[in-house]
Amino acid sequence: MEKNKILVVEDESELLVLYDEMLHDDYKVLTSGTGKDAIEIFDRESPRIVIMDIKLPDMSGIEVTKYIKDKSPDTIVIAVSAYGDRLKEALDVGASTLVQKPFIYKELYTLLKDLTHPIDATAETKTVMNIEGSNFIPSSLTRTAFDAVIENMGEGSLKILLKRTGLERYIGNLPPQDESPSITREEYTKLIQNVFYIFGEKGARPILYICGKAGFKHSLEDNPALFGVAGVAMKLMSEEKKKKFILSKVLKRLEEIFGNPHILEEDENNLYVKLPVCPYCKGLTSTKPICYTPIGFYEEVLKWATGKPEKVEQIQCKAMGHENCVFQISK
Repeated sequence: MEKNKILVVEDESELLVLYDEMLHDDYKVLTSGTGKDAIEIFDRESPRIVIMDIKLPDMSGIEVTKYIKDKSPDTIVIAVSAYGDRLKEALDVGASTLVQKPFIYKELYTLLKDLTHPIDATAETKTVMNIEGSNFIPSSLTRTAFDAVIENMGEGSLKILLKRTGLERYIGNLPPQDESPSITREEYTKLIQNVFYIFGEKGARPILYICGKAGFKHSLEDNPALFGVAGVAMKLMSEEKKKKFILSKVLKRLEEIFGNPHILEEDENNLYVKLPVCPYCKGLTSTKPICYTPIGFYEEVLKWATGKPEKVEQIQCKAMGHENCVFQISK
């Protein structure tokens, strides 16, 4: 069986060697160090996949990506850059997915396998892979939390929150609304704890609920491929199947972000999301459920899937002493 051709466009010769070592067993590897040479090789060899570094010595990788996608829309282009803002430009001209440097080659290899596997109702394309460090929360989620504090409590309150959480670096320098790495998981949990400590449960509730709702809206913008595939797959599904399908996809992504299990269960009447480890109430105690961020997030997910408002109820909370945080959704 003839191997798929893959063109690697990278101006650092050491990286080209690493790419070749990683890929040559499964692909016919073509390499180029310039944009001009990449175009010539593409026209001659018609590779199925292109790994495109955005920063090249003679022309922008974005220009090369546009050329390739205009000529061959089905070609898979993986844009690679150390600069998150440039990656967004690559997506605009047709890049299939994005990888931010530095990254782990094993994870890139897994991504290649996912992209070249036939797409079915359970397949998905990761639009942005932040593999600079799996312990980091995407900037869009962090920014959404900061914006929710400003909206409800003002910029002065955000400054107090940032100082107490040890995030002074963000005072007057808010993170971008993209998938680049920002704060660690531990810092995110501490941020939520301090929202409760500073503003109380009454003040924390609208902040965190809005944070969840806005978080999904930004996920839609940041992951068009994932939700595009999901939207097509759900068109002929029943409402119950739509809910189960989209929740399974979203929970998988949340597991990747937060590093904790997100378990989907069901009985005759309801679906349940179970969190054995919960970043939203860790270290807190309460007499009632207080995980408002996932409630807002799941409600927006389900509204997008079904086209109507959906109610999500937290029926167990670790802050109350329960073994798990559990969220109930009517089928």
